Amino acid sequence: MSLAHRPTRAIACAVAATALAAPAASARPIDQRPSHTSGPTPTVTRMIDEGFDLGSATIGAGGAAAVLLLTAAGAAAVSQRRHRVRVAR
Repeated sequence: MSLAHRPTRAIACAVAATALAAPAASARPIDQRPSHTSGPTPTVTRMIDEGFDLGSATIGAGGAAAVLLLTAAGAAAVSQRRHRVRVAR
């Protein structure tokens, strides 16, 4: 296998592993309702939207930056070529 195929194979394996690790959907048709209907009725709570949440935006931006930095570091590590030094005899 040549060196050009190694990153492609590694990416393909990573995508396949991610697809296998993803949870399966647990949807059911709308006609099928749970059979247990007895019990207390749920309490409805009304929430008021207060607008843009700066704390959540900061956490999201930090997570995105971390993923970007890890991806860049991985790409840099994979793309580094090893140079052989010849020793004079």
